[in-house]
Amino acid sequence: MSNLSKLAAVVGGLVLLFALGLIGYVVAPYFVGESTEDRTAFLDKVSAQINTDLPTKVDESTRLDSTSVDGETLQFNYTLLPPLADTLDTQNFMSQYGSGIQQIICAKGRLRRMLQKDFRVAYRYQLDDGTALGDIGVARADCDV
Repeated sequence: MSNLSKLAAVVGGLVLLFALGLIGYVVAPYFVGESTEDRTAFLDKVSAQINTDLPTKVDESTRLDSTSVDGETLQFNYTLLPPLADTLDTQNFMSQYGSGIQQIICAKGRLRRMLQKDFRVAYRYQLDDGTALGDIGVARADCDV
């Protein structure tokens, strides 16, 4: 593995850690109390609230473009930007980072609370030219919650 590949892997990991922390911070207030609303309508409101401030750059190489709801899944849509995007192994992005992303979601207290309520969280990654990098979905059964 070349030094550039190692650097890209480290930077990519740090970007993902930061992004997941930001998401946990934004989403947490919506899961403090029990809601009597329909669960999908509740997620629609959460998504709409988050989307009011999007798109936004999470860091130099990552932009959170939007969120969306599919049933009881709240999906975050990210674009990875140059220079990081130029150095990624796009064919193996999810195999390299997917399990790490899942572990971070499972470990973060604020996101765990969402999973404990049997919601799902999904992340979709693409490059700035629209090339899909992959998706990861996490549910309660994927974590020890």
